[in-house]
Formats: sequence, C-alpha cells, structure tokens
Amino acid sequence: MLAVCSGLGIALMAVPSAYAQTPAAQPTPAAADKAADRSDLQKQYDAAFQEMLRQPADLDVLFKFASLASQTGDLEGAISALERMLLINANLPRVRLELGVLYYRLKSYEVAREYLQGALKSPNVPPEVRARAQQFIAQIDSQQQASHFHGELFLGMRYQSNANLGPATSSVQLFGQVANLNQSAVGTADWGAVSTVQLRHTYDFGTQDKATLETFFTGYANRQFQVSAANVSLADLTIGPRFQILSTDFQDITIKPLFAGGAIWVNDSLYYSSWGGGVETNAMLSDRLRNITTAVWRRHNNQDTSYLPTNSLFRGTEYSFTTVFPFDLTQIVSLFGSGSAQRFLSDLAPWQSYQLWGIGGGMSFRFVDPVLRTGLPWTVSLTASNQWWHYDAPDPTVNPNTYRDQSDFIMNLTLAVPFDERTTFSLSGGRFVRSATLPNYAFENNNVMFGISWRF
Repeated sequence: MLAVCSGLGIALMAVPSAYAQTPAAQPTPAAADKAADRSDLQKQYDAAFQEMLRQPADLDVLFKFASLASQTGDLEGAISALERMLLINANLPRVRLELGVLYYRLKSYEVAREYLQGALKSPNVPPEVRARAQQFIAQIDSQQQASHFHGELFLGMRYQSNANLGPATSSVQLFGQVANLNQSAVGTADWGAVSTVQLRHTYDFGTQDKATLETFFTGYANRQFQVSAANVSLADLTIGPRFQILSTDFQDITIKPLFAGGAIWVNDSLYYSSWGGGVETNAMLSDRLRNITTAVWRRHNNQDTSYLPTNSLFRGTEYSFTTVFPFDLTQIVSLFGSGSAQRFLSDLAPWQSYQLWGIGGGMSFRFVDPVLRTGLPWTVSLTASNQWWHYDAPDPTVNPNTYRDQSDFIMNLTLAVPFDERTTFSLSGGRFVRSATLPNYAFENNNVMFGISWRF
C-alpha cells in the first residue's frame, strides 16, 4: 500500500496536460476524405512557396501560401504573406481578421487587436468576419484583465501490470528471515479510472516589476476496478507572489516565494496532510533556453488510523529541490533536462528517513496533423528518469542488518492529438522498474493510459 504512494508522482507525470490546445469544428467526412498525410502537406507548402516567389503580387497565390503555412505551424511565414496582401489591397477585412488571429496565437495581443479592429472598420464586412473578430477582441480583453483564471480537466482509463506496486513474488524478508506475503500484497494487474484537475489563478498588480499573485491547485484521483488498496487521491495548493528581479541587467528573471499545503488519501483513508513553503525562480537564459528551479520544505503530518495503524512512523519533514532546463531545439522539437534532490527526516523512525537523487530528460516532437486537418500540430513526447534512494538505517522489522537502497527507472511515451484548441486526446505507455537491496520493495510496472483533457 505504501508503495502506491511512492508511485503517485509517477502517476501524475503520466497524466498529460492540454495547456496549449484550443475550439474548431469537428472534421466532416468530406474533410477526412481530402486529408493528406504529413509529407503531402509539406509538399503542398513547398510548392506554394515556390509559386509565391514566382508571383509575389498574386493575391490568390499569397493567400494559398498563408493557409498552408498556418497548417504547417509556420505562423511567421503566414503573417508575412498576409501583410504583403494588405500592401497590394488594403480593403481585405478577411485578411485583417486572419492576421489578428495569427498574432493572437503568438500572444501579441495589441497587434492582434489592431488588425481585428481594422477588420471591423472595413466597409462591407461579412457577418461571419465581424462575429469572429468580435469574439477574438473579447478574448484579448479577457487576457489583459488583472485577474485570470484557467483550468484543465483530464479523464481517462489506465491499465497497470502491477497496480499496487507490489513485489513480484510472495517471498520477502521479515525480521531478517524469509517470509511469505498473502496473495493480495503481491503485484496485481488491474484497470482503473484516472482523473486530474488543475486550476490556475493569477492576479496582475500592475507594477513595474510585473508582480503577480499566483495560485495553483492540483487534484488527482484514481479508482481501481479490483485493487482498492491502490486507490489514491491527492489535493495540493501553492500560492505566492511572483515578481521580476535584476530587471536592469536581465529581461526575464522572476522569483516566487510560496506557501504549499496538501493531503493524500490511500483507499479513502488519510495518509498525510502537509504544509510548508519555499521559493521558485524562472529565468530565460537565452532565446531558446529557460530554467525553472524550485526549493520547498514540507511538514508531513501522518496519523495512525484503523487502516494505517503504524502510519505515525512516517511523520516528518521533507526538503526537496528540483531544476528543469527546457530547450527549444527547433520550432518542432523541444528538449528538457532535469535534476532533483530530496531529504526526508522521520520524527520517530530513522529507518524511514532517506535521501533521494534524480536526473531526467525528454523530448517533444510536433508534427502536422495527418488526419483531422484542424491546423493544430500533434505531439509525441518521450520522457525518462532515474532516481536513487538511500535510507539512514536498517528497518528492524524487515532486516536489522541490511540498509535499504533502491533505484527507480521511469519511462513514458505519449501521443497528444488535439481535436480543437481546448480538447485533446492522449495515449501513453510507460514502464516503472524499481530495484532494491531488499526484495520487499523491488517491482516492475507497465502501464497504458488513454483519455481526454479539456482546457477552460
């Protein structure tokens, strides 16, 4: 059961995030019949580009290239072609609308507003152009308000070959001797339902240091079909002000002192509540490289219950440090590397105190939608990490002469398919392997998960 909690972080990592997707019409059968694969669309884009070089003043050629450039993710190329169209003919409200939408997607809201308002001021504006321009202007107004609220909900199903993260066999150690677990404690395969909710609120103080108050809430719950001991729920909240520092020397370095609090339940029984604080820094190191570093301490309040009669042995204080380096290799390929360290000090049981070190990395590859023709890219992501644990003392109830050391290898592969700018389908598969000096803690778990996320 406690192994389930140690795997909770991995479960959360496997749940995809759709904070980058958005709504369009569902594809019609006709559109599906006309859908080209990625190579065909790229060929069309290349051909349109060559045609534009030959006929730089042809409005139809320019608009065709802009449309294909937008579908392939070349927003800057699409903008350049549309702006050239306005130099040839300034009375094109539909082109001004499309420019406003493209700048909105690039988060250049003031430039987007200028083009959208220009579309509304054009004579004989088509009703559908007027309605869409007004819709995006309203969204820009919302983005520029002091208070912003965003959220994401994920609902899915997951199969695990070892849902309770139990040992592979019933043969374990007890007081230094070989003992046999009952069958319910051995690793068991199971299906389950998974849900997450993420809520983010920011309030802009309007100061020169770009200060905001950020509140972030995460909720997670899984319900297994058979292994109820593997049911885990989580609620976590962080809140704190973020403000720019070193503004005279650097353009994008922020710091955020924060308060953190939360709770975890196992099989609907409270495992622990926690509270603490820390600091996060976020720095743009170059045009393509960023660093996010967080240092947090938390007090874990574990109480004995009828379901967890020795739970108080896990009461203590946790100190954690993480640093992540996201890097945009190209417009379609992103990389990241990470490092982590953690120290947990138990109040009552030194054999539950540990230190943990970890490294990780991954990549994301975005490619042209080959089927739905939404204009939104599909994404394949691969992540892998390794963690090393060392406990301060042998556990006398397991083996009084053997220190507990373990290492975790975690790998996950995810395909994200946006249906529109808010709704995304994801399919992922992963592997979690723990090796340990004591057979009680070694296991393997393979999982497959699929579901829908909705951003609001």
